[in-house]
Amino acid sequence: MPTLEHLARDVSKQEIWSVIDKDGGVIIDDFLGEDMLSQLREDFLPAVLNYEPGAKAGHDFWKQFHGTQTKRMTGLAELSSAWGDLLCDPLYKGMADHYLGEDNYYLNTGQLICIGPGETPQILHRDELNWPEAAGQDHEITITAIFALTDFTEENGATVVAPGSHRWPGVTPEVRPDQTCRAVMKAGSALLYSGKVIHGGGANVSTNEWRLGLHAGFVLGWLRSEENHQLTTSLDVARELSDYAQRMLAFRSYVPPKSARLGMVNYEDSGALLD
Repeated sequence: MPTLEHLARDVSKQEIWSVIDKDGGVIIDDFLGEDMLSQLREDFLPAVLNYEPGAKAGHDFWKQFHGTQTKRMTGLAELSSAWGDLLCDPLYKGMADHYLGEDNYYLNTGQLICIGPGETPQILHRDELNWPEAAGQDHEITITAIFALTDFTEENGATVVAPGSHRWPGVTPEVRPDQTCRAVMKAGSALLYSGKVIHGGGANVSTNEWRLGLHAGFVLGWLRSEENHQLTTSLDVARELSDYAQRMLAFRSYVPPKSARLGMVNYEDSGALLD
């Protein structure tokens, strides 16, 4: 049975990248400091408690994919200033810089994924297939972290991962149970993983535990993000964020070197509207 490696937060970034390159993902124990973890939970839990599980509309496939007993919430900058601080974490930012290129990406989505008792396993998938025309390249187009805001256990829906599957050929190759493992980790830990690795939310077979995770990934800046940040974050809240966090939420334009500028206003940086 394959396993995911656990590394300490203070190991070198190169050691972390080498494990992701080898396995497609790695667990960083105690990624979040105690104060950050406490603040995120304090900010998010009231909203989670009042939110109904299950997709509200859309195709039946997406209702199944997102789960009938799972709560999914976005617009996190409206709920917590700590989320804006986490966006600027040097290891988290360093992951995006390393795999996507410095200043070459946006936040794809920041979503709370709260898997409730009785939830069935999610369909295994590769995140990069959100952009099928861009997927399948040698390089990454998306890279993600799942921060555990509660303990992730075998019983409450810890993420299923197929280590090494980021190198498997094919769009959706068959995955045997003996090729997967669970991302079991303590609250405050984080699973960092490739957009190519095959994974999915686990079944929650507990009777009364909700598995609360913060799923937050980055995508190349010339691709459309899953979350429409400009509709989930108000201008007033955006103005309180750091310049970097504003850019991650696309309130500042994408201006890579030697390429077209995107997301402009009157062909000037859209960030001027915040200043």
